[in-house]
Amino acid sequence: MKTVTVKDKCFGVSIPEDVIKQRVKALAERISKDMDGKNPLFLAVLNGAFVFAADLMRELTIPFEISFVKLASYQGTTSTGKVKEVIGINEDLTGRTIIIVEDIVESGLTIKQMMESLGTRNPESVHVCTLLQKPDRLKEDINVEYVAFSIPNEFVVGYGLDYDQQARGLKDIYSLIPKEETAINTSKMKNIVIFGAPGSGKGTQSDLIIEKYGLNHISTGDVLRSEMKNGTPLGQTARQYIDEGKLVPDSLIIDMLAKVYDSYGSDHQGVIFDGFPRTVPQAEALKKMLAERGHEVAAMIELDVPEEELMKRLVKRGLESGRSDDNEETIKKRLDVYHNQTSPLIDWYEKEGLRRPINGLGALDRIFADICAVIDAI
Repeated sequence: MKTVTVKDKCFGVSIPEDVIKQRVKALAERISKDMDGKNPLFLAVLNGAFVFAADLMRELTIPFEISFVKLASYQGTTSTGKVKEVIGINEDLTGRTIIIVEDIVESGLTIKQMMESLGTRNPESVHVCTLLQKPDRLKEDINVEYVAFSIPNEFVVGYGLDYDQQARGLKDIYSLIPKEETAINTSKMKNIVIFGAPGSGKGTQSDLIIEKYGLNHISTGDVLRSEMKNGTPLGQTARQYIDEGKLVPDSLIIDMLAKVYDSYGSDHQGVIFDGFPRTVPQAEALKKMLAERGHEVAAMIELDVPEEELMKRLVKRGLESGRSDDNEETIKKRLDVYHNQTSPLIDWYEKEGLRRPINGLGALDRIFADICAVIDAI
């Protein structure tokens, strides 16, 4: 489950974006059929309903008008039970068909007060359309004709709904995750950045870590090639950059990694990030991406191998595998790039308190035992 952190709380996806779009379209089709020939006036309740109202309007196939009112009944994550009209209605409602557009109906107090107020202005009829409804919370006897989703009694954000004015722009709808569940999920999760120069043994050690700890493995190169091979929107965009001889932007790489990361769910054992990050901006982007899901990097494991040994390993690998890029001249250039790019990154992880250097020279079993000691301690 994809999660995000908003201020001091963690939320998990409860209604994905594609499901919202499908339901809004179906709701618009029903309203268009019911209101054909009536030129209804939609009254969207700010602030929460503005995203829902905008998408709903674009799906309607009938003439209509729209106006806005602003009511307040929330403070933090609980309703105050008091409704105050901040922005009034200026239109003449006499003989009009009115449709109130809300983000969420809980007790029904807001809708009841609004319908009573509208009733004094002689409309032909007043209807209610809401993105979300909590049936278990309804206290007022009102008829909510158009409901996109009925949901449990949970606090939700996203798609216009907020927590203390934050998270309205999220494309999915998220439900609050209790603190005890968040603690359980994050305490057992071990996200690790495995770090080292070409030839340091990252691939070999990653395989051993995966086998022992059941972690997932995300290799930047593998993800990029997979997205392009499958012709995904992200892959197509990356292909355009590559075909133009440009580097794939960090933001696009992060989007790809996030897509793979989210596919593991919210309670996985952890992920080994291999080949990313390579620069400080990439490390900062990775930290932000994980934080949005209530997660973090537990450790950066650095395999430290002398350059002379790296040269020997890579030259030998070239002879055995036939890789054209494992010749001495090319290897020197690759190592120069590595050292120039990654020195600041090593310092960055040191300041974050996450750097765990491992002597990568020696017996394979000893190196892996040192890595296990680090993982077992986090």
